[in-house]
Amino acid sequence: MTPWPKVLVTGAEEHQGLAVIRGLGRAGIPVVACGREPHSLGFYSRYAAENAAYESPFGDRERFVADILSAVERTRPSLIMPVAESTLVALSAAQHRLPPFAKLAAPAPEVLDYAVDKLRTLTLAAQLGVPAPRTAWGDTAEEILCRLEGFRFPVAIKPRGNALHSSTLNALGFKVRYATTLDELRTMLTSFERDVRAVLVQEYVPGTGRCVSAVCRDGIPLVQFAYARDREFPLSGGVSVLRKSIPLDPRLAEWTARMLGAIQWQGVAMVEFKYDESADRFTLMEINGRFQASTALALDAGINLPYLVTCVFLDREPGPVDGYRPGVRERWLRGDLLALRDGLSLARRRSPTRAPAGRIPPRRMVLWHFLRDFRPGVFYDEIKRDDWRPALVECAALGKLVLHWVVDVLKEPARRMVRIARRPRRHRLAKKITLALRPPAS
Repeated sequence: MTPWPKVLVTGAEEHQGLAVIRGLGRAGIPVVACGREPHSLGFYSRYAAENAAYESPFGDRERFVADILSAVERTRPSLIMPVAESTLVALSAAQHRLPPFAKLAAPAPEVLDYAVDKLRTLTLAAQLGVPAPRTAWGDTAEEILCRLEGFRFPVAIKPRGNALHSSTLNALGFKVRYATTLDELRTMLTSFERDVRAVLVQEYVPGTGRCVSAVCRDGIPLVQFAYARDREFPLSGGVSVLRKSIPLDPRLAEWTARMLGAIQWQGVAMVEFKYDESADRFTLMEINGRFQASTALALDAGINLPYLVTCVFLDREPGPVDGYRPGVRERWLRGDLLALRDGLSLARRRSPTRAPAGRIPPRRMVLWHFLRDFRPGVFYDEIKRDDWRPALVECAALGKLVLHWVVDVLKEPARRMVRIARRPRRHRLAKKITLALRPPAS
C-alpha cells in the first residue's frame, strides 16, 4: 500500500484534538499537531510526529492564518484537518491561500454555511420535514418580539452562529441564555443592540442530548455513530462530560442522512437532537461540522472517525466499516470536575444562565454520581495505555484545578469571619455618630 502522507491537525490543546491525533496515528498516518498553547496536550502524544503553535483566531485572525501557512510550508502535509469550529471557519474562508499540495478537510464554504448558520440549518430542516423547535428572528428586537405569537415560555436565546463567520459575525460572547417572561426577553434583546440580528429565540425544548456523528462522501454517510450525553457541563445543559454509545435509532439515522445528503456534505459532521423520553420525541438542535468530544468515545467503541475523514479527502477506500459497540462510556474528567464544582456551588446552581427547566439533582446526588462513575469499564478522554504522556500532563492540570478549588472553598469561611469581626465595630461607630448628632436635652 502507498504510504500515508502527513496530516496537519489543529486544536491540539483540546481533548477532541488529542483524540483526532490518536485516531490518525493508530491508522499509521503521520500527524503534525498544531495548537494555540505552547504546551498543548496533543504535543505530548506519541503519534504527533511534529508540532507547531499558532495564534488564536479570536485574538488575531490574520496571524492565525499566517501561522498555519508557515507550518504547512515547513511540514508539507497533504491534508489540513481543523478540529475546533473557530479554526474550521477561519481556514474555510482562507482556502484560496493554501498551497495546492494541501487540501482542507472541510466541505465547500456554501455547504459549511448550513452547519455554521443555525438559521440555515432550521430552514433546511423545515424543508425536509425534520422536527425542530419554533424559532423567531429579525433585524430588530421589536421585529423578533412581533414574531413570538403563540410561543410558550421559557425561551432560549442563542447566537445565530459562529462569531467569526461572515454571515453570523457577532460579539455576543455567550452560547445560550434563557428568558421566562416576555418582559425579561425584551430587556435582554434590547441589551444586544446591533447584534440583535445575530440572535435566534427558540421555545425551550426539554430532554437529553442524543447525537449522531457521521462521515460522508458526497452526501452519503460511510458511517453513523450515535451516542447519549449522560452528563454535561454545566449540569443543566452544555458540553458533554460523560457520554455513552447507544444503538442508532432509525429516525435519527433517516433524518441525519436526509439532511447531510440534501446539502452534499463532505467529511465529518455531528447532528444533535434533544430526546423527550416521556413523549418519545426527538427535536433537532443543530449541525456541527467538526469533530466532537465524542471522537474519543467513537474510537473506543470501534469507529475511527479521523481515519475515515482522511480517506474521504485523500480519495482512498477505507475498506469495510464494521459496526460499533453500544454501551461504551467515555468521560472527560476535567469537564466533569467543573460540573461537580458547579453542582455543589449554591451560587452557580441559582445562576440565571442555567436552563429554567433543567433540573439539577441535590448536591449529595451530584457528588454521588461523580464518585460512582469511577467504576470499572469507564474510558477517559486523555488516559490511554498506548499513549500515556498526555495523561501525565492532564493530571498536573487537574491537580492545579482542584488546588484552586480547595483554596476558594477555604477562603469563604475566612471572608465570613472577617465580615463578622468587622460588624460590631461598624455598630459602635454608628452608635457614636448617632449620639453626637442627637440634640442636647432641654
